[in-house]
Amino acid sequence: MQTSQKCGLQFGGSFSPAAGDGAGILTQMAATSPRLEELFSLERLVVREDLQQDKRAALLAVARMFDDHQVPYVVAGGIALQLYNTNVRATVDVDIVSLGDQFTRLKQAEPWGQYGFELVFDRRRFIKLRHTASNVEIDINVDPRFARLLSERVAETVDGQPIFFCSPTNLAFTKLRTQRSDWAREPVKRLQDRVDLMTILRAHPDMLERLRSDPATTDEMRRILEDICREMGAPAGDDLPPEDEFPAD
Repeated sequence: MQTSQKCGLQFGGSFSPAAGDGAGILTQMAATSPRLEELFSLERLVVREDLQQDKRAALLAVARMFDDHQVPYVVAGGIALQLYNTNVRATVDVDIVSLGDQFTRLKQAEPWGQYGFELVFDRRRFIKLRHTASNVEIDINVDPRFARLLSERVAETVDGQPIFFCSPTNLAFTKLRTQRSDWAREPVKRLQDRVDLMTILRAHPDMLERLRSDPATTDEMRRILEDICREMGAPAGDDLPPEDEFPAD
């Protein structure tokens, strides 16, 4: 267990480098498989038939499609966040980041139907697919501003199929970047990104200094990070204030 002196909070969790092919692949945490299984198990609790999903099947189809076409990718978003914090984070879709020039080869082949997908729309840097059998939408982002997410890939195995996730530090960086004043973001999603960043930092204190010292971290982002640390370190509780603080009816 490590302690962040700046925030005064305790956190836990780390990753160690693995021998690889230069693609920046990291070894998985021993605790990640149960967390992913927990995410899958939540889907059995959905009663409405139109909302039922099978993210395991969707992830496997995504991985096989990208692997068969030798195109790099990482899973990001809510599913990746599920691996790196101690709370369950419900999510309804699968977020994928890839590289535009290499993904173009896959897109030109139009292999969607072979893997159970249908194309919802193609907006050049953002492609949405739907895995029909699992009722899961796949959002594929090839915007070069997110390319750093592929610099460290965490290997997870599902039913014997390797699936690559972005690293917790890179995920945290993207969440931090959305808090910048010049980063256009829908207000509710911006707030959710801030909460997501807090949950990652609670589980992984070792990334605080990496985020501060990252060359791509701006002065504004460092100030935001310090504000978040202060918020996380402030006393908190679930008790209601005394009744005499409320005016009488």
